[in-house]
Amino acid sequence: GVEGPGATRNGRKVQFAVGKTMVATPSIPDVEPIAVECRARTSNTTFAPPTLPHHLAGELAGQTLAEAFTVGKELFLIFTTPSDDDTPTDYEATALRLHFGMNGSLIARKVKSSNLQKKSSGVAPWKQKNEPSLRLYLIDENQSWHGGPSSSSSSNYVVVEAWDTTVQYPISGVNSRNKLMKLSSRDVCSVLFNAQDVFTSIREMGNNLIISDAILNQDIFPGVGNIIKIESLHLSKIDPRRIVSSLSDVELRRLIRHTRKFSMDWLKSGRAGPKLVYNQTSCGTCQGMTVKMQKIGGYTSGGANNGNSSGKGHAFMSRVTFWCTVCQPMNVLEMNSGSRKTSSNSAANSGNAAGNGINSNNATATANRPRPQCPQHGQNSIKLCRVRKGSQNVLRIFYTCKKRGCQFFHWADSNFSNCRCGKKAILRVSKTERSGGRWFLCCASGDRSSRDSSTNGCGYFEWTKDDQMEHIRSHLTPLL
Repeated sequence: GVEGPGATRNGRKVQFAVGKTMVATPSIPDVEPIAVECRARTSNTTFAPPTLPHHLAGELAGQTLAEAFTVGKELFLIFTTPSDDDTPTDYEATALRLHFGMNGSLIARKVKSSNLQKKSSGVAPWKQKNEPSLRLYLIDENQSWHGGPSSSSSSNYVVVEAWDTTVQYPISGVNSRNKLMKLSSRDVCSVLFNAQDVFTSIREMGNNLIISDAILNQDIFPGVGNIIKIESLHLSKIDPRRIVSSLSDVELRRLIRHTRKFSMDWLKSGRAGPKLVYNQTSCGTCQGMTVKMQKIGGYTSGGANNGNSSGKGHAFMSRVTFWCTVCQPMNVLEMNSGSRKTSSNSAANSGNAAGNGINSNNATATANRPRPQCPQHGQNSIKLCRVRKGSQNVLRIFYTCKKRGCQFFHWADSNFSNCRCGKKAILRVSKTERSGGRWFLCCASGDRSSRDSSTNGCGYFEWTKDDQMEHIRSHLTPLL
């Protein structure tokens, strides 16, 4: 999902719109109406793509965007209506809240009125095919009028658009500002960040939680998402299932320091830093096949030790989590025996490998068998993907080429069994405590990730075998 750094960057994009006045959908001067791209209100007037959500055109027209700020993963746009003395008051302010979810994005651009019908650049093509969740038109106050859209050919607009984003309006401007004041010192990407405030908050509000839940709690540590959580816990050498009260002050302060640094590096570069355990099968630190994958969270100390999400708490906090069982031991005393554990990784890896369908006795035979490759760009250019749309082949895996424009396609599941429905079995990975990270085959009709989740299919289940995994193992990631 979009974590604190992404939300903060979106908040920065919209800053140059602050101080400008919202207008209803503006007209486009001296152009012919264009189907779909613009809507004609009369035979002689062409309008830009509509304000979205539609009701905002009437409710916010004439109001000024007074502030735009981020709190954790949320972006707040504060609109005010000037009073008789042109001084807006807190009581007149209303706010629009944006939450970017898993794939949300935002752009803000300056556009001349004659170019309003053009699509925005810098947006993924597959998003441009969909209608935005939000579209606002703002203009300098001296160019706007409150009765309707401007038609001046010289008007310069700021267009704010967001895709795949939850839009909430109206909410209280006072409450939004109070939230900023309350949480800004704990916000992982805030310029007002104070590590001591975060430390105190975790100790006071999350002492009975597992540390994984505590730092994901947006009232405790705003802006921290699952990737930041996983990598920061790994860098701090802390098992995500440990109770906060079991952490020493040194451990907790180290975690806060790594969380802040990982987040700020992401904010500055626009990309998440190296992922040492997130979506990995081997640890990027100790290089061992010791990464455990499990859906944990949503419980307090009553269910934390065994990793069972049926314990007390909130199930919505449960997240797929990765950690290295060597670098992040559950028992702090195990840190002293880390070298012995590392030296015995080969034995442990044999067990893990067997669970994942790896048989070392077949290594030579596997190496001698031909591997899939793109006829045009070679073996190094191929990647493994999963069918996400459609019905007949949904969730099946296939090879394609990384090179833009290459049409290479090859099914990667040709040696998988068929389920009792007669369909190709689907490759999935376990996220449970006992077998987290182990691959298995199941019926697509009964897989909860498929479109038809109302049936259990034929109930087919099988742990993968070496001959089924040999060609795809090097291309697999747990979250495929």
